[in-house]
Amino acid sequence: MEKHYFDTQSKIILSFKSVQAALLQQCLDECKHLSLHEIVPLIQPSSSHSKIITLNPEDFRMPGARIIYDLLYVLQHPLHPDRSILIHIEAQGEESYKYHLPRRGLYYGSRLIAGQQNHSLGFQDDSYDDILDVRSLWICLRHAGKKDNCWLEYTTEEKLRTGNFRFDPEVYGISKIQILYPGIQSKKDKSIEEILEGPKDIMELLSLLFLSDREFEQILLILENKYDILLTKEERKEVEEMCTFGQGAFLAWKDYGLKKGREEGIAKGIQKGHKQGRKEGRKQGAYETLVQNITFLLESGTISDIQQAFSILHVKKELQPKILKRLNLN
Repeated sequence: MEKHYFDTQSKIILSFKSVQAALLQQCLDECKHLSLHEIVPLIQPSSSHSKIITLNPEDFRMPGARIIYDLLYVLQHPLHPDRSILIHIEAQGEESYKYHLPRRGLYYGSRLIAGQQNHSLGFQDDSYDDILDVRSLWICLRHAGKKDNCWLEYTTEEKLRTGNFRFDPEVYGISKIQILYPGIQSKKDKSIEEILEGPKDIMELLSLLFLSDREFEQILLILENKYDILLTKEERKEVEEMCTFGQGAFLAWKDYGLKKGREEGIAKGIQKGHKQGRKEGRKQGAYETLVQNITFLLESGTISDIQQAFSILHVKKELQPKILKRLNLN
């Protein structure tokens, strides 16, 4: 499977209203008190269609700085029916090391606010109190292991320097950016019974959908009985394809297999990932270790660019283009 397929398939699954409702229930304070059945009708435009009808994902409002959003839609505010929330979902198949993801998230959030001025969905002229709140969720599926199961949120806070007056947080809490880093989930980690008995967990849900080696029937059982996610026949086909053939499972277990191949042989994953991992584990162990060391140096902040990493680790020139491509730095 190609990376492009994985990116496309993950966005399709995230567009299911039932999946979005589950995300909103766990990620938005405004939705925590609602059931999935209560959240789905709030997704605009309201329709019987099981997939979200996204707004125009292309933002041309700033000349020379086009943005294409993965998924963008309006949610009727659960607490204030006369207001709306702008929901933005971004699926990151592989995290880039060209920039820090929080900065990109904050930039997108700012564009989503600025783009509302004199727009039919936003506010007119200087009616700033009519700005729609923005909730931006970034789901990063391939990332450094140290980020596994991290869930980060970036908000605006008011700091009182002097005096006694304060604004209501609803006045300035316009934008909230969340970044989620689900980890790989193996069926060896927990039994079905343990999962069903445990509390709802957004990381567990995302791992089941994209990064698990469990059989489709098991995943479907958990989605329905624990998360109240009922998929249509067509949606089941999409999820089954992701679970059985999709790169969410394949790439995760291929990389996991390469790692384990250096330590104790390839762990048993899906058949394709298992077979390829065993073959490549022996040949590419040194290469994978080198990539991991370069990644660590880049993330540690001890060096300013990858050329320094190449110099420190004495990377052969013929390997450098391959590593740059692997880290999306070419």
